[in-house]
Amino acid sequence: MNTVTNVRLTTAVKVNASLYNQVEDAFAILSKLEFVNEVKTLKRNKLTIKQLFQNDTTPVIVFESNGPKLYFSPETPIYFHLDTVKVKLHMLKQNKQPILIEMLNDITSNLSTFNFIDGTMGFGRDSYMTLKTFKQANIYAIEQNPLIYFVISEGMKNYLEPEEYERIHFINDDYNNWVKQNTKLVDVLYLDHMFEQTLVENDRMGELSRMTDVIQNIKPIEDYKCLIVKAHYKSHIFKKLKVTQCLRKSSKTHYGLSTKSK
Repeated sequence: MNTVTNVRLTTAVKVNASLYNQVEDAFAILSKLEFVNEVKTLKRNKLTIKQLFQNDTTPVIVFESNGPKLYFSPETPIYFHLDTVKVKLHMLKQNKQPILIEMLNDITSNLSTFNFIDGTMGFGRDSYMTLKTFKQANIYAIEQNPLIYFVISEGMKNYLEPEEYERIHFINDDYNNWVKQNTKLVDVLYLDHMFEQTLVENDRMGELSRMTDVIQNIKPIEDYKCLIVKAHYKSHIFKKLKVTQCLRKSSKTHYGLSTKSK
């Protein structure tokens, strides 16, 4: 997958010193990332997002008071937001467990601590939910696209307690490479491949799927104690990764599971 990209950085129309500082900090961070070729800053003035794309199609990160937003096009931004996560966390308070949390409870019930490797961070929802639910978990949130990695990790930091921030590690890499280089850390490897097929193409998930070439990047994985896969029920990924597909008649989202000793 060719993820090398350029990026432009700017602020919201209503700007302040804090937003200017965030642009400067982002310039320094993004310039050091392997998959970022060129970083530019531009004055927002009163330009709309559409106007920013009139003569230049380079992705734009806009810094706002509630966190950065990434635009690959002027229509749909990508950013960290507690939308569906709030619903799932509320379910937990009512003793109703989301599927992923139920699986993790079964897998880690006898462990005092474990590493949860989110190989496909995307919007960061599952990493955030796991971090909030399992106080004994160390989270490694991996995202290969450098721009998605940046805006999601920076946005999520605004919602973390100091203790939680110490237990999560944001990584800009291909999960295949990272897992091979860090085999001793891989307790639970989680891969969410819903991006390969989305039901609503004009929402944020559709925008993310267009920027994530997961199908060609799927490779057999051997280094894990437990592998959890989430994908569309018709996906070929379950067989390709040799996991047992857990059928859910009422949902098009299925999970797969494989456990083994290293």
